[in-house]
Amino acid sequence: MLVTHPYVKNVHIEEARLADGSIDRVLVVQSKKNRHGFLNARNDNDGEMDELVRQLQSLDTLAKNGFADFGRVEIRDMQ
Repeated sequence: MLVTHPYVKNVHIEEARLADGSIDRVLVVQSKKNRHGFLNARNDNDGEMDELVRQLQSLDTLAKNGFADFGRVEIRDMQ
């Protein structure tokens, strides 16, 4: 599951009001790895990163096709 994945620190939804008055909702996944480490972690041997990427791609596809209460998925580094 996404929220218990070892590379994930936090998952939350952020909202922003756009100029046209609509609300932009984004699922934000904060990673324990920095962006460079997150991308390079795809080379891990245990498949954890492959599973996380698969989950995030599935969520993003659902969101972009209107099947989620958010419009897209963002991955952010923990600062």
